[in-house]
This record gives sequence, C-alpha cells and structure tokens, in this order.
Amino acid sequence: MKRRRRFEKRASITAFVWLVGVGAPSVQAQESREGEALTLAEAVALAHETHPSVGVARAVEDAAAAGVGMAKSEWWPKLGTGAALTSYSEPMLVAPLHGFGPEDVAQIEFERTLIQGNVSFAWTLYDGGARGARINGARAASAGATAGRSATEQMLTARVTVAYLRVLTARGVLDAKDRRINSMLAERRRVEQFLAEGQAAQVELLRVDAALAEAEAERVATVTQLDLAERDLARLVDVRVDDARVDRLVPVRLDEEMDVDERGHLVDSAFTNNPQLERMRQDVTAAKAAHRLAKADWIPHLDVTGAGQVFSSDAGNTSSLWSVGVGLTYPIFTGGARSNNVSQAGAHVRRAAEDLRLAELQAEEAVDRALNVALETRALVAALANVVQHQTEVARIERLSLEAGAGTQTDYLRAEADLSRARSLLVEAQHAEIAARVELARVIGELTPEWLAGNLEIAR
Repeated sequence: MKRRRRFEKRASITAFVWLVGVGAPSVQAQESREGEALTLAEAVALAHETHPSVGVARAVEDAAAAGVGMAKSEWWPKLGTGAALTSYSEPMLVAPLHGFGPEDVAQIEFERTLIQGNVSFAWTLYDGGARGARINGARAASAGATAGRSATEQMLTARVTVAYLRVLTARGVLDAKDRRINSMLAERRRVEQFLAEGQAAQVELLRVDAALAEAEAERVATVTQLDLAERDLARLVDVRVDDARVDRLVPVRLDEEMDVDERGHLVDSAFTNNPQLERMRQDVTAAKAAHRLAKADWIPHLDVTGAGQVFSSDAGNTSSLWSVGVGLTYPIFTGGARSNNVSQAGAHVRRAAEDLRLAELQAEEAVDRALNVALETRALVAALANVVQHQTEVARIERLSLEAGAGTQTDYLRAEADLSRARSLLVEAQHAEIAARVELARVIGELTPEWLAGNLEIAR
C-alpha cells in the first residue's frame, strides 16, 4: 500500500508539471519510458510530434510558404546563360552576318566546329496586375495552410483526449465491477457459513452464484474494452502498448472554477478563432486573387529583354554581339479562352463564399450541439453523484437488514447491482463531461495545450 501511494504521489507530481506546460517530450524520452507516468498533456505533445496527420499538415504549410516565395520571385528580372559546342558535317558560318559588302568577304569564316555562348536578361515591366494577384493568392494559400495545420492539431488533441478518457473510463467501470464482485464474494462466504450450520437454503447459494457469474461476465467485457482503449491510445501517441496501460495514466478532472460561457459569446469565439473558418476565409481570398489573375489576360504585357552572345570556333576566332529590346504582347483572339477563364474564376469566388457561409452555419450548429452536451453531462454528473450516494446507503441498509434477518437476499443483490451500475454511469458521465468541454473548446478554436493546462487538473 505504501509503495502504491508513493507511485500515485510521483504520478501526480509528474502530471502537474506537464499540465502547466513545461515542455514537449523529446524522441529520446519517448524511447525510454520504462516505469514513467503518461499524463494527458504529455500524450498530446507526443501525438503532435509523431502523428502523420500533423506531419502532412506541416508539409502542406511549408509548401504553401514556399509558394509565396515563388510568387514573389516574379518581381525580379530573369537572368540566364547558356553555351553550346556543335560539330557539323560541312563547314558552317561562325558568326551571323549583320551587314555585307565587298570588303567584308575576307572576314567571313566557316568552320565545322562552332562554340556559342550567351547571357540573357528579361523583365516584365507591366503584366496587368498578374504578379500581384499571384502573390495575394499564394499568401492566402499559406495562411489557409497554417489555419489547416492548427485545425489538424486541435482535432488530434481532441482525439487523444477522448482516447485517454476512454482508458480512464474503462478503469473506473472495472473498479465498480470489482467492488460488486467483492461484495458478492463476501455474501457467498456468509451464505456458505449459514448453509454449513443449516440456517440457509441451497437456493440462496445458487442465487448469489448467479449474481457473481453475471458480475464476472461483465468484468470480462470491461477488461476487453480497457485493452482496446489502451491500444488505441498507444497508436495515437506512438508509444508501446505497455506505456499506455491504465496504471501509467494520471486521472484528470475539470477545474472546479470552470464554467460554460453564454451561447452568443461562444458563437462569436467560433467565428473569430475557429481555424477551419479561417481556412475557408483564406480560400475566398485566394479565389478572388485567381479571379483578378484571370482578368489580367485582357491587359497587354510589357517586357524588357537583353542578351549578350559570343561566337567562336575551334580555330579560335571570336566575335560578340549584344541586343536590347522592349516588347508588347497581347493576344487578339483566343477562341473565348480568356472570357471563359474569367467566368470560371468568378464562379469559384462565388462557390468559396458560399462554402464559407455553409461553414459558418455548421460552426454555429456545432457550438449548439457541443454546448448542449456540455450542459447535459454536467447535470448528469450531478444527478448520478446523488444516485451513487443514495444507492450506497440503500445497499448498506439492505446488507444490515439481511444480516439481521429482516431483509431478503434478492433485495440486497439487486441493491448491489444497482450500486455498481450507478458507479459505472457516474464514471462515464464524469469523463463524458470532460470530453464535451474539450469538444466545445475545439469548436470555438481554443483547444490548445495551454487550454488543457488551464482547465484540467489532477484528480485526487
């Protein structure tokens, strides 16, 4: 018992340190978890570090950030170079002719192996706003990817929390089953004693054996659920199953001072902070940028170009040439491609705007659902706490009545079964309330490790 108390005290201290957000675990710490407690905050940190969904979201975010750099590069001139060594079957003109007269005949050279090199320069002075539209679209895509990564992390936080609570719930239900079994074993010993003295009927032993078999069958089912919950948690946080067993977890409960905000405030918070809605807003911005980019095709493009060329041969004679130019390009007829492109981009803008409206409606609906579940589970916990208190007293009285010969074994067994059921329901309701608050925090965009540290505490 003392050893268990020392373990529980150590686990509580460890959980407190993690719940206040000391830091994320390292890979080395993950590989050497022998005998260590796994707190909820640590489980979330491990999942954020190792789960592929977060890895995908971060890769998308990095790619989108690189896309902004690529779009900005179009503001810079393009400078390139090239060289070629070419051998012909017949002699070829070494350098191009830009003028020809009788005195130039002696300077004309022909060789079979030619060497050419060039440096080119190109810069778009004006493109009708296409570059700015691309940059705006890339920035919106980058901001949307960042919001998507935040949404993925919050979703994963909720999944880990629910998995963690499922393990704790199964353990609480298992404890209730064990307490019922212990009561049934005590009753069986009492019946056996009276049966040996000839003061009890055989049916009483059969009755208690039937209740004991029922309790043991329920316990087996609960043990199976506990093992499945532990394995699900281990997969989410990428640890060995033995490191996610219930005896390694630290029970948590809601902060007693935590309360539920008014619906209007929650809806406003969701519209402001929900990363999914932010991603949809950035989709609208990106669609508008694409629409502006499509319109730029109707505007002429003005470009400046320049080049320097060197011509030589295997004979060693070399000549050079440079050029500078200004070009104006404008497609006169595209077969309707430009107008259809603009129309298509405009339709994408309308679709993105409607998707945002739909997402806002769904967010408001999600707030209502999460809020109702949070309020319902809170009331259920209070009611079941009273049920457990009253049912405990009922079972105690039935036990005393049975021992005094004034009660019946059937009433006592029923009272113990009802008490076990009430204890199981209370554990489930307590963890369901935590899960409901976590889901509400996710819907309004506030489910972060800091939120967990500020609203959950170690259960004593």
